[in-house]
Amino acid sequence: ELNLLYWGTGNPAPDFDGEVREGDNLFTDSVVAVNPDDGEIVWHYQYTPHDLWDYDSNMENILFEKDGRKLLGHFDKNGYFFILDRTNGELVSVTPFVDRINWGEIDAEGNVTPRIYPENEGEEVHFYPGPAGGKEWTHACYNPETELFYCPVQDTGSTIARRRREFKEGMPYWGAHVIVDSEDMKGSVSAFNTSGEEAWRWETELPMCSSVLTTAGDLVFAGEPTGWFNALDANTGEHLWRFQCGSGHHSSPTTYSVDGRQYIAVPVGWGAWVEGFLPGMMGGPHGSAIFVFALPEE
Repeated sequence: ELNLLYWGTGNPAPDFDGEVREGDNLFTDSVVAVNPDDGEIVWHYQYTPHDLWDYDSNMENILFEKDGRKLLGHFDKNGYFFILDRTNGELVSVTPFVDRINWGEIDAEGNVTPRIYPENEGEEVHFYPGPAGGKEWTHACYNPETELFYCPVQDTGSTIARRRREFKEGMPYWGAHVIVDSEDMKGSVSAFNTSGEEAWRWETELPMCSSVLTTAGDLVFAGEPTGWFNALDANTGEHLWRFQCGSGHHSSPTTYSVDGRQYIAVPVGWGAWVEGFLPGMMGGPHGSAIFVFALPEE
């Protein structure tokens, strides 16, 4: 309707060494609204200016409407849930969606104040959320019937020590030594309303590393690193059903129908960057399978 393409952008490099890239590093860690006919940037919103924590923002932007207003919701790796006016990029609300945030603070007007970051060469700092974010590349979802968002939360930190590196093509250009916490971590599926307020949460012992899916039957499907695939009540968060898939979930469930019968399919396996999300799961079952579920025909 607005003829706009909403594009999430990644973090600047080197990820943790800000001295070699002064300023906001504009259009990194942002959502950019582009006219798809000519490529013109119509508006942008930068979630984390001068990112020193690897908080890339290339994840999903969820489009919805409230009181006739066209809006956009985004759960960022920096631990904050943003709601923007998608016609012009105006900030509507910003709310923490993870319990532990100490890297910095974002106030109600969107002003960012850094607190903890890798400042001195070789000096270790520990911050929440870690580079895996309060939510990684996995997707949150929105149910227009319940008017709730559902977010897979990763509540874990990291220890970083800045290491100056010269850029070499084809080589990692992080500018730091990074250790993701393997203890004192937790996760949840957390539900938020269209005002950015938490409605309920279903807590897990480990961070949630896979996307969540909601359906018109008021269900939320969520896979855990332990292999459990769960169905929750979309209105209350009540746990309704689970199935052990034999390997951790690190991808996206989907739903479809054939001849009027609805199915839920989910891939399992730890084929991605495990040490960056959940190093404690290294060596776990690799999986590489797709499970498909449906209600009984009768």
